[in-house]
Parts: sequence; C-alpha cells; structure tokens
Amino acid sequence: MKKLLIFGYTMDMGGAEKALSDTLNYLNKDFDIDLYLLDPVGPLINTLPKNINIYRLKKNLLSYIFFRFIPFYRKKVINKIANKKDYHAAVGYMEGRCGTWVADINKNIKKYAWIHNDVSKFDIGIREREIKDTYSKLDKVICVSEEAKEIFCQKYDINKKKVDVIYNFINEKEILKKAKEFKVENDVFTFVNVAKMRDQKRQDRLVLAAKYLKDLGYNFKIQLIGDGPNFEKIKSMVNEYDVCDKVELLGLKTNPYPYIKAADFFVLSSFMEGYGIVIKEALFLKTKVLTTDIVGPREVLNDGKYGLIVPNTDDDLKYMMKDILDKKVNLAEIEKNINTYKGDNEEIMRQTLNLLS
Repeated sequence: MKKLLIFGYTMDMGGAEKALSDTLNYLNKDFDIDLYLLDPVGPLINTLPKNINIYRLKKNLLSYIFFRFIPFYRKKVINKIANKKDYHAAVGYMEGRCGTWVADINKNIKKYAWIHNDVSKFDIGIREREIKDTYSKLDKVICVSEEAKEIFCQKYDINKKKVDVIYNFINEKEILKKAKEFKVENDVFTFVNVAKMRDQKRQDRLVLAAKYLKDLGYNFKIQLIGDGPNFEKIKSMVNEYDVCDKVELLGLKTNPYPYIKAADFFVLSSFMEGYGIVIKEALFLKTKVLTTDIVGPREVLNDGKYGLIVPNTDDDLKYMMKDILDKKVNLAEIEKNINTYKGDNEEIMRQTLNLLS
C-alpha cells in the first residue's frame, strides 16, 4: 500500500478541514496515511479515520518559533519527517505554509498542494516573493474551482499547466444520516447560515438584514450556526440592533445538518470563498440556497441553476431576502433542479485517486 504524507494546520470546524476529513475517509482505503497537523485539535479531529497516523508539528513554543521563523530549522524538521518512511507523495492540504513544507522536501517524491480560497481577497500567509518559489517546486497545485484557478495563476504568474481543478469532496451519505439524528421544527420562515464567524463570512450582513426586515414588520428568523473570532462582535450587533427575537445565535454545532434540512433557505453571506462546501451540503439536503456572487458558489450552483445568486453587497442580500418573504421570486425551476441534484462525488474521487496514485 502506497504511503501518503499530508500536512494541515488544525481540525477546527471549517470547509477545508471538513473536506480534508471526508477525503481522508475514502483515501485511507487505498493509502497508508500519515497526517501531520500543526496542532491536532478541533471538533473534526474525531471524524478522521481511525487507521491513519496523526502527529503534532507544534511540539512546544520554542521549537515552534524556530520552525516558524528560521527556514533552515524548518527544512531540517520537514526532511526528517519525510525521510522516516518511503512516502509515495506529500500533500499540503491548506494554503500557505503547508505548501512550503511540501516544497521543502528534498526527496524525489510527488509533491502537491491545495488552494481553497480566492487569493485575490485572501492572504495565504506567505510573503509574495516566496509564493512563486514555493508553488513552482510542486508537481501540481489543486484549486477547488475554475475561477479560483484563474485568479491564482494570474495573481502569482503560475503556469496553468501546473494547476488542476478538483472540487471538494463531501460525504453525502454521512450528511443525510446526520440530518436525521434529531428533528428541528421552525414555526416561522427560517433562514440559516453555517460558517465560522470570521471577517470573510460576513454574518454581520445577516444581522443588518434582520434589522431591515424587522422594521418592515416581517415574521421570520435567522439562525447563525458557528463560533469564531467574530462571535462576540455579532452578538453585540444583535443586541445593538434589537433583533434578539429574530436572530438565533446557536454557536458551534458538530452536526448542523438537521438545522439546514429544516430551514426554508440556506444563506451564504460571505464576502469571499474558494468553493463554498456548505452550499453543496445544503443542496444534498434539498434546501434552497441564496448566496452572494463570489468565487466558488457560482460554480456549485451552476450559475443559478440550483440556487439564487445576488451581487456581493449588503443591500442586494437583504433585498433578496425581502423578495423571498414577499414570494416575489419564482422558485419552481430551482426547486425542480435541486430535486435532481446529484453532485459530482464519483468524479472527484476518480480525479483525486488518479492524482495521488
């Protein structure tokens, strides 16, 4: 069985981390996998397959400082890891330093890295002069959408032949199973958002929308599922705008799927994405989707075939939510298309296995 060396950061609740977990859960049948995480913590750590080996890179603060800021020391650590076993390939599954770690490897093995974001809006954590050096040393760079690839290649002057597109894999059977673990009942029209509360996800847009719709007298609620650095900021906004009766801050849920399934609409309020994996999860649960027009979701929704797409502004989002409540939007065709949605998991698995094999 071929051996894979994979690098990541943590297993916090996030789209890329969820994709990594789901991907490892089918790759482990064909590969002997060693997963090196900067810090093996987070709620998704328990979703990883039991037969992979998980290691910690961040041993202690002093060694981490050396590892982070002294390239010679970093390369020594990475090559010591790479030489422990006869690895067939190494993968940096997150942006930034994960790719650098793979590029640091001196052994003649296949080297790959994933890009999960729109790099025109997302800082991948490497100084720009290092980026081309890092990614030019790899055999392939994988972007999770066609538009993300175009932006990545253009911004960093990367040869397009070096970059492939493989959409994020999700375990649809597990999602459908988890959606039935408990029942959620909503007594009013419900919008739901599931995302880590950080700047790019723009949950503040949904609080502003709640204020707007409440002032107009609409009966609705917005459920926000997730935690993160902006949680207290969003909580303060909910209080400041007096929408506690309209916005439910449900916090982190390791199983958000019953809420997504029960909602009338899933709303992605993000300023940027690379793929928007949670939209795909909503489609599998036959929940209607509203998203801002950003890289990733446009491809997932096939330019509006499977959901509503609005310009990436605060006002356009809240106006569409109003139109939905007013029943001014003809959803018949979208609902019909959602019921036939099957995703592309088989093709994603084929592409990934072909790449790594």
